[in-house]
This record gives sequence, structure tokens and C-alpha cells, in this order.
Amino acid sequence: MHSRIPCPRKDRGGRPLRKGDVVRIVGVPDLSRMHRDSQAESRPVFEYLVGKYKRIDSFDKFGCAELNFRMYANSEITLHTVWIEPFLLHRRGKHAL
Repeated sequence: MHSRIPCPRKDRGGRPLRKGDVVRIVGVPDLSRMHRDSQAESRPVFEYLVGKYKRIDSFDKFGCAELNFRMYANSEITLHTVWIEPFLLHRRGKHAL
């Protein structure tokens, strides 16, 4: 969960992020402030994302990146939207860290 202070739109290496950038998810957000039931629902989705590449669809007012994606699990396809802090992303590119 993010704070009410906007996050800089920069990846873990300090590189600027924009809508349309392809990023690798490098971590799971701190979900400790969420209700236990919400954590149980959200944590597997974020853990599924770690190591995967997704395109940034937009940013919210707090600077978090919006990612929309399909998740394949147990022979089922589910659609998801998450918002994640930019420091948990790594922008793909030839100069990536």
C-alpha cells in the first residue's frame, strides 16, 4: 500500500517512467496496512507478478503505476488491475541496471 504522499515516477534505478513503458516487477508492495482478507487476496497476485514484464497503463494521483494483465492459474484465466509503487519496478531498456 502506498502513502498519501505521491511517489516519484522513477524505477528502482532512478530512471523516469512513463505510460507505455515496459517494466519488470521486482518486488511485492507492503500490504501490512490492508485488512487480512484483502492481503490474502492481493499477495498471491503481486507474487505472481514478480519477475514478469508488464506495460504501464497509467499512473494514479499517488504516482503508482497501473498494470492491467491476465493471470493464468489452475487452468483458469483471470483479469487483474493493480497499482504498484514505481520503486518496485525496473524499466526495460538497453541501459537497464
